[in-house]
Amino acid sequence: MKVQLFQLKQQDRVGWIGLGEMGYNMANNLQRYLASRSLTMTVWNRNPEKSKKMHHHGAHVAKSIEDLVAQSNIIFTSLANDAAVEEIYEILIDLAGQVDHSIIFVETSTIYPALATKLKERLAVTPQHTYLQCPIFGRPSLAKAAKLIWVTSGDEKAIKKLCLYFTTMSKSIIHLKTTDVARACSFKLVGTFFVVGTMELLAEGLTLAEKADVDQESVLKFIEAFFPAPSWTEYSKKMVQRTTNPKDVGFSVELGLKDVGHMRQLAQETGASLPTADLAYNHLLILKEQGKGHQDWSSMISSLKISTPTSSRRHSEESDHTSVDDDLEDKKECRPPAYEAS
Repeated sequence: MKVQLFQLKQQDRVGWIGLGEMGYNMANNLQRYLASRSLTMTVWNRNPEKSKKMHHHGAHVAKSIEDLVAQSNIIFTSLANDAAVEEIYEILIDLAGQVDHSIIFVETSTIYPALATKLKERLAVTPQHTYLQCPIFGRPSLAKAAKLIWVTSGDEKAIKKLCLYFTTMSKSIIHLKTTDVARACSFKLVGTFFVVGTMELLAEGLTLAEKADVDQESVLKFIEAFFPAPSWTEYSKKMVQRTTNPKDVGFSVELGLKDVGHMRQLAQETGASLPTADLAYNHLLILKEQGKGHQDWSSMISSLKISTPTSSRRHSEESDHTSVDDDLEDKKECRPPAYEAS
């Protein structure tokens, strides 16, 4: 069905699609700024309850995606995974070909680099439109406090135009200064690797402390004093206090598996080695198989309590009879299988 079109004025009309834990907090901060400038935000979400909450903050609720596209010349998207992004953008790209006004699309989700390239190329068929890939770093609590780290890639002129909007949702902006939108996706996966690597390290160390009967509260004090980074202190506290209540979910095991899967695929394609990501993936997978995919991914520490011992102990006991090559082969077999794209 063809969209009822009208020519937009030069005034910015912002649309937002995706009001999950991250998207809602980001959109809410941007809405406050827009309202202060008498500008309009239009929102759409699969779950209409989330849209109603934004309506209470002054946003207009679109009846459909078609309605949102017809009313917006800037559209932000914050979606859960690649499948959702591809599904929504298939609709958006089709509608973009029907409108007279130009639209800047700002995709903020964590997706695989090839998908970002694909979307940009498909949108290029209608050259009046622009595609930016702008992933963000931070948990929902940081999104709510407008302290995210924002990453930009794409058309420099469009980025400059929207930079003020980005600042309403973040504490820092990293400009990659590239029109290759896939680079931002790769950057996000590298950054997320450091996060999941930190959690794997903390999970192993805290498990060792517990099994060695070392007071974990004292370990937390050490971490806070010696590694006073927010990610170290926050994740270590969550692991020790076992805050795995579904209401406390900042980033789920399911989403963690998606992101770690992407970084493992990227490593495979580029010839890099990510043994830490392999371990973390395996620990997250154990939780998913236990039906705990909804829990915060910091609960991966519980997987270490039931993990099968690796060949390292056997190697230490039989070091006189086992070659180095045999031991490396044993360790290779203990790793989870390499990521395979569906």
